[in-house]
Order: sequence, then C-alpha cells, then structure tokens
Amino acid sequence: MEWRWSDAGQMHEGEPIETIDEMGNQLYISEKGTFKWGTNVKPEYVWFNGTADHYILGDEIKSKPLEINPLNGGPNDGESKIIPVKIHRGDQIYDVNNNILIQPRLFAEEVGDSAFWKDFDWGKAAEAGMMRVGLPYSGEYDFIETVMYWPVNHMVSPKDQTVGCAECHTRSKDGRLANLSGFYLPGRDHNKPLEYLGIFMILAALGGVLLHSAIRIFFSIKNKTYENKIIDYDSKNQH
Repeated sequence: MEWRWSDAGQMHEGEPIETIDEMGNQLYISEKGTFKWGTNVKPEYVWFNGTADHYILGDEIKSKPLEINPLNGGPNDGESKIIPVKIHRGDQIYDVNNNILIQPRLFAEEVGDSAFWKDFDWGKAAEAGMMRVGLPYSGEYDFIETVMYWPVNHMVSPKDQTVGCAECHTRSKDGRLANLSGFYLPGRDHNKPLEYLGIFMILAALGGVLLHSAIRIFFSIKNKTYENKIIDYDSKNQH
C-alpha cells in the first residue's frame, strides 16, 4: 500500500537491516525503505473516462503529491464512470531546483561505485544516475509524495460479498463515495428543492392511490345498493 524511499539507508552497526512481519512481508529494508501492507483492503473510488496520463522521467513536477499515472475523467464530461482503485502512496527522490524526479543509481557490483544499494549515499547515487540517463542534476535533492492508481480489475470479492447500496448511499463519512464531489448522490447529499419534490411526488402518489381506492369503494357501495333495490323490486312484483 505504501513505499517510503525516504526512510532507506538506516543501518545497524554499519550493516543493512531488515524487518519483516508475521506473514513474511518486509516492513523495512535498508536498500528500499519502509513498506506498508494490507489485506482485504476497501478500494478507493475515482472518475475514469478510459484515458490516463503518465509521468515521464524528465517531466516537470506540476502538483504535489505527484500523480504518476493520473486517471482522466470527471462527473460532468458525459463519458466517465466511477471505478474502484487501489492508490499506492509513497515518496520518491527529486531534484529540488530542477523540479523533476531523480533516477538514482541503485545497483553496482562493488562498494564505491556511487550505487545506493552499496554506498547508501543519496547524493552520489542521484548524481551518477542522472548522468547516466542524460538529465541535469542541481546537486540538491529531497523527497516528494507520490501516488499511483491501480484499477481493481482482479482479486475482487466473491458474489456473496457484493457491495450493498447503503455502502455508497449514506451520509456517513466512511461511505465508499464520501470523497467524490461534483454530483448529487441520493442518500448522501442534501438538495432541499429536490428532496421536497421527492416528498411531494411520494405524497401525490399516495394521495392518488387513496383517491382511487375511495372512488372504487364509493361506486362499489353504490352499485351494491342499486342491485339490492332491483332484487327487492323483483321480489315484490313476483308476490
């Protein structure tokens, strides 16, 4: 769920360290930083019209957090749908002055060759890596928050765990669509004119049913009375 490169480089008595959880997942490793894992994770939801952009190495960073693969779409374009995604969060090294992500050199066979996984020096790794890919490096780095969207189209829950209506159509801040805006969602949003119209339509429908029932009852009683009069008249004439 998360990967924090900024935590990388911690050592114990000069040696890299590793921490794992009870399931064998790495929680920390000196070469790569801190990880956060999850199981049975509730997805997040975004608008998606089927197209996406991608950050390409060398592109200027225009937003924070930096979206590595922003999904296009919105509630008003007439083409988008709401889809479930896993949002992978983390941070990555970037050039503070040139405002671009840094491709650090990570691997080398020997210590002293500027590779982070051997020397654990971000400055040297950044300089060597950017030289290798032919991009400028100002000599000043930091870490920027990044997000990556992974559409949930596999590893879904079985049909007996299908999402119920109330998980989205609710005013609870924990509702699945609580963070999506720009549209009216029944059960979640307030719109007094629309709500009054809905109440009026319900009452009007109920009134129509009651009026129709009353008319049927009235004519049923009237017809019954008329039939009784005819029967009584025929009976008298026979005598």
